[in-house]
Amino acid sequence: MFYSDQKKQVKLLNRRTFFLFLIKLSLFSVVGWRLYNIQILDSSKYKTMSKKNQIDLEILFPIRGEIFDRNKVLIAKNDKVYDVYIIPENTKSINNTLNALSQFIDIDFVKRRKVIELSKKVKKFEKIKIFENIPWSTLEKIETNKYSLQGVFIAEDYLRVYPYKDNFSHLLGYISKPNQQELSLPFISKMPNLDIGKEGLEKSFNPILVGKAGQREIEVNSNGRIIREISKIDSIKGEEVSLSIDLRIQEYAINLLKSHRAGSINVLNIKNGEILCMASTPTYDPNKIIQKPNKEYWESILANTLSPLTNRSIQGLYSPGSTFKMIVAIAALKYGIINTDTTHSCSGKIEFGDRLYHCWKTNGHGKMNVTEAIKQSCDVFFYEISKKLGIDKIAEVAKDFGLGQSYGISMPNQKTGIVPNKKWKKEKMGESWYAGETLISAIGQGFVLTNPFQLAVMTSIIASNGKIIEPTIIKSSGVSFKTNDKYYEEIKIIKKAMYKVVNENKGTAFKSRLQSIKFAGKTGTSQVRRISLSERESDDFREKEQEWKNRDHALFVGYMPHDDPKYAISVIIEHGGSGASTAAPIAKQIFNYINELEA
Repeated sequence: MFYSDQKKQVKLLNRRTFFLFLIKLSLFSVVGWRLYNIQILDSSKYKTMSKKNQIDLEILFPIRGEIFDRNKVLIAKNDKVYDVYIIPENTKSINNTLNALSQFIDIDFVKRRKVIELSKKVKKFEKIKIFENIPWSTLEKIETNKYSLQGVFIAEDYLRVYPYKDNFSHLLGYISKPNQQELSLPFISKMPNLDIGKEGLEKSFNPILVGKAGQREIEVNSNGRIIREISKIDSIKGEEVSLSIDLRIQEYAINLLKSHRAGSINVLNIKNGEILCMASTPTYDPNKIIQKPNKEYWESILANTLSPLTNRSIQGLYSPGSTFKMIVAIAALKYGIINTDTTHSCSGKIEFGDRLYHCWKTNGHGKMNVTEAIKQSCDVFFYEISKKLGIDKIAEVAKDFGLGQSYGISMPNQKTGIVPNKKWKKEKMGESWYAGETLISAIGQGFVLTNPFQLAVMTSIIASNGKIIEPTIIKSSGVSFKTNDKYYEEIKIIKKAMYKVVNENKGTAFKSRLQSIKFAGKTGTSQVRRISLSERESDDFREKEQEWKNRDHALFVGYMPHDDPKYAISVIIEHGGSGASTAAPIAKQIFNYINELEA
């Protein structure tokens, strides 16, 4: 009996042992299969994952390309600057290090608290920036006392600097950190912390100025601490840009404009389309925008009612006044409305419909032909010819001379202005065009709006006998333009009149003539408010002192030398009074200065 029971127990034990063996075998098979998968079948996958855990890529930011004027003068550069950092793990106490550092550089309560709070959030081996762009004198003190400044180190960086400050503010613009929308731009997508151009040429030339990022492949541990550098590809500096702008002319023009509250001067080389000067005031200093803190300076700019951020040359829209009369005259000659012998008598006003249209000269100019009408800027002559000419023909010619369009000059936010016609008014206002509006347009008022740069291009086309001028902001190596012969004969007549404006008695710019070199041009006075009939007919209307904001805008366009035109100019002085008394003398000074530079 005992033996039988014992035999049963042995059988049960063997059965249990066998089942246990099967379970263990199954477990080892699963583990073995898993290890086989990891180490053999999926080895490449896990090697890659392991490498990603150990290898990190660090972006190396490129240095921004520099900008030069036409004579290789540096007008946007990068200065090496020095920033102060603290590494928490290298200090006994952040507080103690800040106390020691405060002997050499002012650390206010807000700055101190910010650094301490940040040191609690970052990893102990990560660096914390305390100051940027410290003065050289401070750098020397910190380096000299480095032994007592635990955890403090100095790092080099580059700061964009504009040596000529506000002389190029509207042309160059400034740089700053990209916003959320700009981060998607291809040239910045891999460098979200790199400063990019925000306005002007800095913005337009971002793709070539930014350069190409480099990278450093580094091995890091599980905490992110750098162990070693594996490989490095250096960044590539941005390209240089050489502008057509002449620093000397630009500075001279800005200084002339600063004696007035607001205005614009533009100078073009007619031969190759190069922009030598694009000056606009009031200005701002881009260096003060870049350097921090800048809140107070920004607020002062934004609070300025004259809008210093506006580039009046391409963004300011003005009625062109009498400078537009040349376009109307060309159109009237082209369509046979007048010839050089056609005359109209000016008594100081005409009646059309139920309204009086006045000439700027109260008692009138007497009998006028087209050259005399331009020379003395007779309004009545242009009222008369516009009746037969019509607004559509005027608009057609205006566009042929560069008005109502923007140009490929790499300057953002150009405003095209308005060259009105019947269709334009119907589409924009849902109204029909009235004949009286043609008369007002014929003297450059009403709906007609241009920017000062467009007027410089218009003048260049006239001066070059109809060449299709393509302006450029980049220094060119030689270019030739096609000629539009469509207006060749008409332009010859207009150029003769423009010469008379400056160089003959009774010409509106006669007082601004030069003895050293002859130039030609046309004055303009753009009305900014409606003048009542009683004002017009008062004896002292023209002599009365007006509040600045109620004064007319003063304009002048011209070219020199008159016999072989090389330079074209447009000048507008906001609320400067008359073009003859304010804008023409400025053009004279610019032309004289250019002539002296070439002597």
